[in-house]
Amino acid sequence: MTATEVAARAAQELSHKLFTLTHQSIPILLLVSGGSALHVLDNIPIQALSSNLTIGVLDERHSPDSSINNFTQFMGTQLYSNARHSGCHFIDTRYQLNESARQLADRFATALHNWKKHCPTGQVVITQGMGIDGHTAGIMPFPEDLAEFEHLFNQKDIWVIAYDAGSKNPYPIRVTTTLSFLKQVDFSIFYVCGVEKKLALTKVYAAEETLAATPARVVREMKSVKLFSDLSSFIHHSESG
Repeated sequence: MTATEVAARAAQELSHKLFTLTHQSIPILLLVSGGSALHVLDNIPIQALSSNLTIGVLDERHSPDSSINNFTQFMGTQLYSNARHSGCHFIDTRYQLNESARQLADRFATALHNWKKHCPTGQVVITQGMGIDGHTAGIMPFPEDLAEFEHLFNQKDIWVIAYDAGSKNPYPIRVTTTLSFLKQVDFSIFYVCGVEKKLALTKVYAAEETLAATPARVVREMKSVKLFSDLSSFIHHSESG
């Protein structure tokens, strides 16, 4: 199965979820991942969208260069164009003039909490990718400092944090949702394609690994996750939660 075919299948599953929740008049918060996971968005039909839907990104790259921002990349997708025409709402996390990463994190977190306050019966749906190092969203591995990893990403009730990933990523200044937030997500499309990610995906489902070394292992603790991959050993999507 090719990556294009995997993306189409993932999009079909996501579309079905959006259709179902919309039909039930359940408010939806859809947070999308950047990078290769954006390919899933190419196949979402406009009929799956409505004013019941609020869309944002799962994590952001803080930079005055708009081409680096994940939300800016999302704006280049057909889904964004269709969503605008369908009356969807957006959580815009693009860099604002003189806005620090911490200020952006506060703005992002406030938007998430406000959505939850106004839509207490709503559901959070995400597309979730993974890097070759096992990171997911903007949560980078910290196997060398377990305490720092816990402090940054696993504090109770902290949904968004800003931090400097240093040499761990080409885009080090990150504003990301946390493990604490991901564990509250109602449904995730976990999209992992590319042979270079096979080792990391093996570690996600290995019996003995740690979150700090492979943050994408959080999918094992989330409510409902469906994996879509072109890797032979994971060819059939699996479900956790």
